[in-house]
Amino acid sequence: MISCHELRLGNRVLVNDNLHLISGITSTTVFTIDVQGSGEQAESEYSLEKIEPVPLTDEVLKSCGFIFHDYFKFWQLLTTGIRSEMDIDRDYDVIDFMRKPIIKKLASAHQLQNVYFMLKGRELKFDKKTMLVG
Repeated sequence: MISCHELRLGNRVLVNDNLHLISGITSTTVFTIDVQGSGEQAESEYSLEKIEPVPLTDEVLKSCGFIFHDYFKFWQLLTTGIRSEMDIDRDYDVIDFMRKPIIKKLASAHQLQNVYFMLKGRELKFDKKTMLVG
């Protein structure tokens, strides 16, 4: 279960091992859209106890456009050219330009989305085709 205070509209979460997009939140209920299902985008209602985090994995980072650099041993989200939007090490710490952790141990996709939004002021994009869970 995820606390309702950690969630924002647009966060990716798991409900019954299916990927969902949060479309509404109350203190006891979460409204979601199934983004992994048959293509029908109907909104569903779930109690907070049914909402689970999407574990942060290399596949999730790839679906967000991060590229792993073997030489430097960290993930990088590049904008146009060679400018980096965000760097994440192998332990899923957000690192600065000196490779020092500024946010430690991201564990889930919704945490990554929230950190990105706090730092950049815009939503992190996901490739819907590659972010399948379960």
